[in-house]
Amino acid sequence: MAFGGVLLVVSFALAGHYMGKNAVAHNASPDDSLSAIASPSTNIVAKGSLLTNGVSYATINAEAVIEAPAVLNTGKGDMVTLEVAPAKTEAQVQIVPAAVNLKDEPDEGKKEVQLALTPPKSKIEQSFKLKRSEKQKAVAQRRVLLAEENCLARAIYFEARSESELGQLAVAKVILNRMKHPDYPKTICGVVYQGSGSRNSCQFSFACDGLPDDVRSAKSWANAKRLAQKAIAGEAKVGAIGTATNYHADYVNPRWAKNMRRLIKIGRHIFYEG
Repeated sequence: MAFGGVLLVVSFALAGHYMGKNAVAHNASPDDSLSAIASPSTNIVAKGSLLTNGVSYATINAEAVIEAPAVLNTGKGDMVTLEVAPAKTEAQVQIVPAAVNLKDEPDEGKKEVQLALTPPKSKIEQSFKLKRSEKQKAVAQRRVLLAEENCLARAIYFEARSESELGQLAVAKVILNRMKHPDYPKTICGVVYQGSGSRNSCQFSFACDGLPDDVRSAKSWANAKRLAQKAIAGEAKVGAIGTATNYHADYVNPRWAKNMRRLIKIGRHIFYEG
């Protein structure tokens, strides 16, 4: 009986001690338990075997970049294993310029660029297209201009090719003055060949003298054409003859000269107005 009582007392004592330890564990704070678990008894710096060659604990703390895997987005943080990757240095970073692909541009953008650089092809072609009547009119005007230049050049060549440039321009000026006078035709060819249908009844002797109008001096003809173009362009400034409409050679004495005012003599020609 005495021995059984001792065993019973010892059993109660052990049970009470065990229940006391469990009560202390339940009353402990979460931070105390985490610190007890997380605090290692050794320094990780001393555990060189746990690190890769060339990497130290200080390097990891200073340069490591922790990238959380995509599983964090699912909320399963307790299943995430954080991976430590060494940060890239400035020398390892490569900057690649963005590639420009014109093919990927929208069609509207392309049209705007084309319009800014050049008008549409259809508009350019349309600007060169003339109506048939306009083409014919332009061709006719060109032919008339060439004919007028030719008539004036012939008058200069056959009437005054032996004269100075001033004397030749003076003859051309008389013809142009006649175009402005109401008593004469309104074209150069009309003035030059007026009355040429009858012998010795024309205004300019070469036009009805019965001789062929053959150009025998290429140099004089080229000069006559140049002066004709100059006179038609209004560049023949012969102020001395003013509005003269007549002239004659100094070796003849026509009857009409008595009724006109003499202006000036240039070379072998005497000029009149009125």
